[in-house]
Amino acid sequence: MDPSDVTQLIILLVLLLLSAFFSSAETALTTVNKIRIRNLADEDVKGAKTVCKLIENPTKLLSAILIGNNIVNLSASSLATTLAVNICKSLGVSDSATVGAGIATFVLTILVLIFGEITPKSLATIHAEKISLAYSGKIYFITQLLTPVIFIINKMSYAILKLLRVDTNYKGLTITETELRTIVDVSHEEGVLESEERKMITNVVDFGDSLAKDVMVPRIDMVFVDVNLSYDELVDAFSEDKFSRMPVFDGERDNVIGIINLKDVFFYQGSKESFHIKQLLREPYFTYEFKKTSELLIEMRKASRSIAIVLDEYGATAGLITLEDLLEEIVGEIRDEYDGDEEDSIKQIGANEFIVNGFAKLDEVNEIIGSRLESDDYDSIAGHIINLLEHLPVEGESIIDNNIKYTVQSVDKNRIDKIHILLLPN
Repeated sequence: MDPSDVTQLIILLVLLLLSAFFSSAETALTTVNKIRIRNLADEDVKGAKTVCKLIENPTKLLSAILIGNNIVNLSASSLATTLAVNICKSLGVSDSATVGAGIATFVLTILVLIFGEITPKSLATIHAEKISLAYSGKIYFITQLLTPVIFIINKMSYAILKLLRVDTNYKGLTITETELRTIVDVSHEEGVLESEERKMITNVVDFGDSLAKDVMVPRIDMVFVDVNLSYDELVDAFSEDKFSRMPVFDGERDNVIGIINLKDVFFYQGSKESFHIKQLLREPYFTYEFKKTSELLIEMRKASRSIAIVLDEYGATAGLITLEDLLEEIVGEIRDEYDGDEEDSIKQIGANEFIVNGFAKLDEVNEIIGSRLESDDYDSIAGHIINLLEHLPVEGESIIDNNIKYTVQSVDKNRIDKIHILLLPN
């Protein structure tokens, strides 16, 4: 083999290494975890800030890598063809140009695929972070060096896209809600997130979609105070129900005229005989059933209100909602010393048996027992059972649906109080 052929072979190997470099850089920098890199940059990890700069402009980054990779691959192709033709001539092969070009194309294609594409890209997928940090300085230098060329090529590319009526300014969603849920679930499965952390993140996502009617205390469970109660009667009401605030009505419960605060009653300085609730009333804050809970939380915080009266479409009282109710949708049940007697809405009593309160939400039931109950017409498990039976049930009445046996355990004033659920074998 001629010494010049040896030199060309060495150069060809270097070009293959450069092809592997550009291919692995492309994969690593486009798949690296951006949030993780930002955290590393905040910790001043070497190369992390440079990676952040590169991924902030993905178009320029990709253009620089593709230009470099194409230059390397085209040079390798040309050099391999020349080398193969020279070797064929030295061996006395007839029509050495055609044969040499064919051999060079075949061999180089195999080499580029294995050593310049598949292997480096597979490696970069596994070690995206390490490779990104290691290559960041070199790739940044190349992008700066090729900036004029990139500018011209990108302008030409944008011109073609505009001719094709493609919006070059469009940017898709960074991440969808479904993708976020998948990330959270996978992180939990891999042990990155604890169960409580997963639950809280999921609750935050759900919180943006929930409505006031999904969270409120329904009217039937509300405790009202009559505006005509005496001081002692009012104190007894607070003592019995252990609430710090209660809605006050005048005449009928749809006519809520204010909120009475226990602190105001405690610090009342006047005589009991001259006392009237209206002296201590605070203006009520009203909202409606279909108000998004995320918006309601912001509004109540800005207005410094801890309780809101929920109205239906006709202006009648539908329920009551507190800041605590809203926060519980995110962090879970919040209980103080007066909530000790509260029962969980769903209690497991056996391997496949549960006692469920009638007001328990379908989403909550689904999560605990693994069912797939859903409806646009009702929110609670009691509504689901009434829908199945098509009438108000009596105690002891049962029905089976989708391998789940529902038994009405107790009824309170035409309302399903407790339900026994038994999961039947398939």
